[in-house]
Amino acid sequence: IAGLTVIHLALLHKDGSNNPLGVDSGVDKIPFYPYFFVKDLFAFFCFLLFFGIFVFYFPNSLGHPDNYIPADPMQTPAHIVPEWYFLPFYAILRSIPDKFGGVAAMGGSLLVLLLIPFTNTSEIRSTAFRPIFKIFYWLIVADFLILGWIGQKPVKDVFVLVGQI
Repeated sequence: IAGLTVIHLALLHKDGSNNPLGVDSGVDKIPFYPYFFVKDLFAFFCFLLFFGIFVFYFPNSLGHPDNYIPADPMQTPAHIVPEWYFLPFYAILRSIPDKFGGVAAMGGSLLVLLLIPFTNTSEIRSTAFRPIFKIFYWLIVADFLILGWIGQKPVKDVFVLVGQI
């Protein structure tokens, strides 16, 4: 991630950024360095300070209470769930009875997310002029949240059915 961030900043430095509407205009441009660089550096150090406070002073405040239960090697916990960012994919795997089908559906969901940037070929890159894209964007967000909710629920017919829909 750090390498991709450096590449992103280098491309911003080389090509510049566009305005919120996505319309290319060569007037009134502000150079990337020092204006945006200093602003990004300030934001990075603010995040680092905020993150450092949690890491060094309150390390257990964001932990899950189940992590403090002593492990019992003779008994598997009744309800194991992955981290929140894996829950939608876990729900996809659980909702499809066939193992290969579940893996294919999970891979297909990732492939769809990777192909989204290449579907728009218009000159204006903003979503302000693309109402259908806005609808589908919010459908994907809602789908992610619903699948995340389903992924943390126990394996019951109701939750499996909602995950399949």
